[in-house]
Amino acid sequence: MKRLKIKILSIITLLLLVGCAPKPKRVKIMPPPEVKPPSFEVTGVSAEPRLFNPTDGETITISYRLSRPAKAIIKIFDPEMCLIKNLLPEDIETTELNKVAWDGRDFEGKVVPDEAYFFTIEAMDHQGNIAFYDPTTFSGGEYFSPNVIFDPISKKVTYELPKDAWVRIRAGISEGPLLKTIVNWAPRFAGKNEESWDGKDESGNIDVLSQKGYRLMAEAITLPENSILTYGNSDYNYYEYKTEIAPERPKKRERPLFKSEKILMGSQLEGPREVFPRPKFRIQLPEDLEKTKDGLPILRGKTALKIVLDEEVKKIITEQRYEIIFFVDFKFISEEEGGYSPYTWLWDTRGVSNGKHIVTVNVATLTGEVESASLKVMVQN
Repeated sequence: MKRLKIKILSIITLLLLVGCAPKPKRVKIMPPPEVKPPSFEVTGVSAEPRLFNPTDGETITISYRLSRPAKAIIKIFDPEMCLIKNLLPEDIETTELNKVAWDGRDFEGKVVPDEAYFFTIEAMDHQGNIAFYDPTTFSGGEYFSPNVIFDPISKKVTYELPKDAWVRIRAGISEGPLLKTIVNWAPRFAGKNEESWDGKDESGNIDVLSQKGYRLMAEAITLPENSILTYGNSDYNYYEYKTEIAPERPKKRERPLFKSEKILMGSQLEGPREVFPRPKFRIQLPEDLEKTKDGLPILRGKTALKIVLDEEVKKIITEQRYEIIFFVDFKFISEEEGGYSPYTWLWDTRGVSNGKHIVTVNVATLTGEVESASLKVMVQN
């Protein structure tokens, strides 16, 4: 009986000890942290020099870095985003500074016309991942109006650009005709710029500065980052190159445009800047007119003035549609909205006083190009 009590007490003690023992903790096994490869990027992009003369054998160097080894292609585009050249490095590009040269020539080996060009960089690594540098997704296409100042002594128009831009500067009369296009959408670098102008109108007959209501008008459209400017090609301009020399080119692949707060402060172009020719023309008077001692044509009664477009632009300007606007002494007289060439305007000179007068004609296309011509006449009725 005594032994049974001892055994029972031993069992109870053991159970109490077991109940008081700490329970084993559960250990949560965490998976190893995911190791992500470094992001695949194109960085450190630059072009030097930004201005060069391909006709003189000069070249530019495009530099960039890749975050990992990859095969890259550099694509050169014109202002209308048409591909004009591919630059293909021979070897796999490394994470060091990579450099590729461009000689300013297109696919056919022709020197490109004087203009602004931009480039993209596309790279693919061995796993098929793609990285790109495309400046049109975050820069360029912003419209603004720079302030311009004309110095009559130096005959210079000066202005400041906050960014590289295409620039157009014109002179005219407030609520009157356009008289001179000083710069027509020419590419210029950021900073201070100067343009030469003698103060005369397009025909060289009128001293614009001495006219009441004269003013300068300036417009600008920013260029994509790292744009390259060429010069020195006197054989053909950009429009001649596009219409007569270069074959049709593929357009740049569209990518989403990142519009920063700074860009949204100005108007943004939708798509590439289109390039159109200026509607050049001449004014023809009857051949049998008398002239003054100073050589001014003498007009009496109703006189026919013929407006004739230059043959080199006649077809494209007519397809675009244009209007012809007539001014006498810088005041609006008449217009023909459906312009055609040759166009004859019958001017009744009895509507003005006898004496010297200035006749100005503007030809304006629906794409915003305006050309001007003026002549001085003597009215004797």
